Amino acid sequence: MESLFISKTYFINKLREKRIALFSLSDIKKLFGIENVNTLKHLLRRLKNAKIIKRLIKNKYLFLQSKNEPGDFEIANFLVIPSYISLESALSYYGIIDQFSYHISSIILNKPRKFKVDEKTFIYSKINKGYFRDFIKMDSFLIASKEKALFDYCYFIYKGLRSLNVLDDIKVYLNMPVFLKYFKINAQGKFRNFLTKYA
Repeated sequence: MESLFISKTYFINKLREKRIALFSLSDIKKLFGIENVNTLKHLLRRLKNAKIIKRLIKNKYLFLQSKNEPGDFEIANFLVIPSYISLESALSYYGIIDQFSYHISSIILNKPRKFKVDEKTFIYSKINKGYFRDFIKMDSFLIASKEKALFDYCYFIYKGLRSLNVLDDIKVYLNMPVFLKYFKINAQGKFRNFLTKYA
């Protein structure tokens, strides 16, 4: 279907009907049956100029007239798939640390990435494949469980990517039976030895 036949009203109604707030280039290609890449890009450019959509990063967009505005965590999940919220963002979400995080921290399997969208910074840190688990669906986003958020943070301290100073703030949680059990079951090798010094 050519973009000429997709009116702004039709586009808006279609995305609202499907309850779509975030979408990729390929999502729109499938939804409207557009095969020609230039036709697709022309449509999105026209919608962007009309302030119906907003480009977040390459090939990823926000539907500005959605009835369900996505939050920062949902956007973070969408920008890099698969990913889940963890580290400072998850610890703050659960009230484990008081400090306000000025960026949204996520865990991924591939190389680290960083995006700036408006005034928000989205940071993605790589973790070993064996540790990419134990995240849960909370509302409309994926986030590490409390145990896993602490586990991830300690893992990045162990790797030299986070400050040891934060351990003073979270030590009370590290010594709770539920966390000790999780660490004992999941930590491996030198990382496990590292944890025994602090938990």
